[in-house]
Amino acid sequence: MKRDSLQRGQGLVEFALIVALLGGVVTLSLAMMGVSVRDVYCDVLSGMGNDVCSFVPESWTTTRGKWSEGEPLCNEKLGEGRTFADDFSGDDYVINIDSAQLSQGNGYGLFFRATDVDGKLNGYTFQYDPGFGKGAFIMRKWVNGYELPPIAVNKVPDFPWHGSDNKIRLEVVGNTFKAYVNGELVLTAQDDTYSEGGFGLRTWDSTRACFSGISITSP
Repeated sequence: MKRDSLQRGQGLVEFALIVALLGGVVTLSLAMMGVSVRDVYCDVLSGMGNDVCSFVPESWTTTRGKWSEGEPLCNEKLGEGRTFADDFSGDDYVINIDSAQLSQGNGYGLFFRATDVDGKLNGYTFQYDPGFGKGAFIMRKWVNGYELPPIAVNKVPDFPWHGSDNKIRLEVVGNTFKAYVNGELVLTAQDDTYSEGGFGLRTWDSTRACFSGISITSP
């Protein structure tokens, strides 16, 4: 009886070791092919109808200006400000901001699919922009550090730009980008120049803005 129990115990240990070895081989193989295990996990969960795969930025890298630490995340210096979420890059994703507050100035932007963030930046921004004409939601493309003319504009002159607490959702899927403010679709743009990259925040001119409840989920 003791020998049978010992053999069963050894069998379980050997089985666990084999499973662990297989998991390591799969992880290494995916990494060599440039596939993120996290992305695979998210795809599986999305296919099962579970919206539980998310990334919450825990640290940020500031490339312009000065930003606070923790929540709310606020720009602490007027003028051009840029800060980017560490350890995140993807292709299709949804950016969620539970609270975005503009207390003064000409607006803020959300960088997405951004690369070379501390150099000649490439990517896109969705901009909440009371300084554009009489106020508009716009999307722009960045090429080698230069901000190009808008690829999409929605003029909203009567929007309460300052002093309101807004919820922002930005869906980045394929070549289509959709921006929602407080649950309402405000802008759609299409462009296929950049297929992946990171996420960040931008301010300019005399802007003072704060953000909290930032997360990135699967589409």
